[in-house]
Amino acid sequence: MFGESAQHREAAVLVPFVQRGEVLSVLFTRRSERLRNHAGQVSFPGGAVDAGDTGVVAAALRETREETGVAPSLVEPFGYLDRLDTISGFSVTPVAGFVRGDYELQLQADEVDEAFEVPLDFLLEPATLRREAIQWRGREREIYSCEWQGRRIWGATALMLKNLIDRLERSR
Repeated sequence: MFGESAQHREAAVLVPFVQRGEVLSVLFTRRSERLRNHAGQVSFPGGAVDAGDTGVVAAALRETREETGVAPSLVEPFGYLDRLDTISGFSVTPVAGFVRGDYELQLQADEVDEAFEVPLDFLLEPATLRREAIQWRGREREIYSCEWQGRRIWGATALMLKNLIDRLERSR
């Protein structure tokens, strides 16, 4: 569900696009298995907006640096996807940005187990992102998901991808 909610904590993620030769990819992280919330899930780097952040872009860049080691100087933000209220209580603003391809990962082991890139062309294939039903807190919910090399991208991250895909399709 998209929109703003007073009961959700403000958060931001970076939707990082990386150019490698002719291939444009999207960078994802897989959250640490040791985390209390969303352990092992694939996500975009990001988190809650802190009091010291000057806004969602600053928060997304700070969290990206903390989680992956990618310095803000290597990121060129260029836009936003729709704000998303998550079932875990966050109102997330996805910030789209180009990341220089020569970045070096320095993963924060307490939060991130791995980072990986997925070619945008793969994500844009019509059969890649699919709808499925899951049980959550005793009721059926419909979500989006996709698989990349044994990694499952689903939930809020997949919903952000759906928003990205819809926007790209409208711009054609």
